[in-house]
Amino acid sequence: MEPAKGPAKAMAERYKRIERITGQKILETKKELEDLARWEAQSSWQREPEHVDHPDHYNQGRFEVIDVIEDWDLGFAAGNAVKYIARYKHKAKPVEDLKKARWYIDRLIQQLEEEDG
Repeated sequence: MEPAKGPAKAMAERYKRIERITGQKILETKKELEDLARWEAQSSWQREPEHVDHPDHYNQGRFEVIDVIEDWDLGFAAGNAVKYIARYKHKAKPVEDLKKARWYIDRLIQQLEEEDG
């Protein structure tokens, strides 16, 4: 059995992080992890592309963007800016995502300036 990779690897790593944080087992057996790897090994024509939970553009590195946003406690505006910047290279309309990031950054700047008076 090949080791898990892609979305299955990201899912398995997320489970392991949750297990470390909560102290509770999520993946009880090696078979569950192997099932994830088997699912990942299926060719793309055999399974529908995932558009909601772990789509391909969410998994383009060692860290999923949502995990970084939550770990850094960025909040809504900064988190969305980071999200759009992190994923723009993997989207059909990269400039559109960068403009969205800029919109959130401008909004965050405005909020901080209003707080400072």
